[in-house]
Amino acid sequence: MDEPQPAEEWPDRPLSEAEARDLREGDVRAVWVMDHEESVRSAVLPDDAPDDAVVDVVLETEDAFEMYSYTGGRWMNYGTQRRDDEDAPSMAGTLESYRVLAGESAGF
Repeated sequence: MDEPQPAEEWPDRPLSEAEARDLREGDVRAVWVMDHEESVRSAVLPDDAPDDAVVDVVLETEDAFEMYSYTGGRWMNYGTQRRDDEDAPSMAGTLESYRVLAGESAGF
């Protein structure tokens, strides 16, 4: 994984579920989101965030998983894990706490 970098062309606020769902375009086959507990949401979300605010997203493509998180008032790109990287841990453990919001996963 790469060091997190600011995500280019992402808004400076959490996404709504509809906006996250719209990320399923091009070669994105599934959009995964994490449902945080209220204690985490209250610490991360600004006061004007939508009720269905999304702060962690994984975009699944045929070749990789791209990870993003809303941290410190901005979206950060946490890198891409390629499916053919035999040295990388399985995404199954990471995505255990996520759910598919849009599309259909090809599995791990």
